[in-house]
Amino acid sequence: MIMAPFIKSNRRHRRWQSSPQLMLMLGIIVAAIVLYFNIGNDTSRILDNHLKNLHHLHLPPQLSQRVIIKRDDDWDPSSSEMDQLKHISFPHGKFFFGLDSHEMNIPESDVSDPSTSWTSLQRELLDDDSDEIKLEEEKSRCASYDFGFPNSTTTPRRRRLFYGAMISDDSTEVIRATSMEQYNIFHTVSLIESNITHNLTPKKWRFFGSESASKKLSWLYQTFGPKTKVSLDYYVTSLEKDHYDAMLVEGMQREGHSYRWKFNGMRPDDIVIVGDLDETYSRDFLRALQICDVPQFRPGQDCKSPKLLGSTLVFESSPKCVWKGRRWYHPDVILGECVDQIGDTKVHPPTKHRVWGSHGERVDGYGHAGNYSQYEADILGPLNLTGKYPLWFPSEIRVESGGVMVSRKDKWNSPTGYHFHNFFESAEEVRFKYLTYGHPTKGALEKPLRDLNGDLLLAVTCAEGNRTENQERSFDSTPGNAKPIYYLNEEARHARHSLWQDIVKQDKAKNSKYAKQDKAKNG
Repeated sequence: MIMAPFIKSNRRHRRWQSSPQLMLMLGIIVAAIVLYFNIGNDTSRILDNHLKNLHHLHLPPQLSQRVIIKRDDDWDPSSSEMDQLKHISFPHGKFFFGLDSHEMNIPESDVSDPSTSWTSLQRELLDDDSDEIKLEEEKSRCASYDFGFPNSTTTPRRRRLFYGAMISDDSTEVIRATSMEQYNIFHTVSLIESNITHNLTPKKWRFFGSESASKKLSWLYQTFGPKTKVSLDYYVTSLEKDHYDAMLVEGMQREGHSYRWKFNGMRPDDIVIVGDLDETYSRDFLRALQICDVPQFRPGQDCKSPKLLGSTLVFESSPKCVWKGRRWYHPDVILGECVDQIGDTKVHPPTKHRVWGSHGERVDGYGHAGNYSQYEADILGPLNLTGKYPLWFPSEIRVESGGVMVSRKDKWNSPTGYHFHNFFESAEEVRFKYLTYGHPTKGALEKPLRDLNGDLLLAVTCAEGNRTENQERSFDSTPGNAKPIYYLNEEARHARHSLWQDIVKQDKAKNSKYAKQDKAKNG
């Protein structure tokens, strides 16, 4: 088997695997001494007992509870090349961490430059990564989202943005569209692949274990721009099929992001964005997040309701098929000091979760759906703490309530993001998603595309040249001052729409139900 190109000597990985235990023990000893002398014997004893007995504490994985549920198949790739990567273990599986794009040597034959295909308009819009801050332009940008501007005698600096998303069968089209909007903006892009779907259906690695996978990885690492550290890490679960909800498995896969962000030097004053790979904030809004005075980004957050949510325009299978009057509410963004592994657990004590106490959704009353009544009584009360709430796992940033949706403050409430939904390259890929991922559809392999759900009904209707009342007339007629940069290229719009039309035609031809319907209509 050909190894992925980022595997190197694992000597430093062995040191890495043992060091967190020593650091954690030293940290606990120092914290106990400080607490004893600074907050009194009673409170010190209570906090010490809390840290010892709270089985749901999200410790570094080497020290967390290891309730491994074994599978019948050989899920653990310890005998393969993947085991050469540094890794951490959780009760639900393992994460394997490779080199990021700034560490990996990309073969000369695989070197690519996305900018060579940009139009002049795209180049103009993306030529904004200079260190120079244009104060008046930035003030105007901030005001357009109802944000303030930093009150400082010195020129403000852009915040660092860290991104996390899972990656699976997302099309190269989607990756091109979202990465162009984000080009050279993020400090870190953390992508996590698994060899299972959310309902634990096995699948092949896309970016590991073959020469083809290595070439795909090289391409992926160059799409977000040379200033961004892109990482592709791997998750192997130990969960058994039918024992867990699909969305729980998704949440567990996302847990690896906070460790990657920590490896890459994330600080409490940095910003985290969690999304799916087919979602992105607009470039203008990303720039606003970097420099504006955003209340949720001020230091000293209580972390109770710390998120900003996108007001996201939804494109269904094609840039020419746009939902009318409908907005998605992801990605989600949060300050680093409220993020697991980055913020301070002494200020923000851990809460309770549904699975093993430390994984899955928050328990009712312990932060789920914004209800912290039991957390305040059972955890903060004995510690004599008030007004502080737990750190957020990447999955919680995605799914838990506790934030404000932001749109542009103009007459259209223009979107702050885009969702390129179901931009697959074949009908088979669409069906596989709806059969195996977070919200599985029964009979997805047999149903025609239009019958899978209302989203695809709109997309199929659009491909056939018809329009419903829920669809905008065209890409250009979509109201507002925000449109995705990738699809400002008319050729890209036409190419994607033509491919989607071909997919719909082929699906219709293969399905006898369609043929019978057409025959009945024509008499």
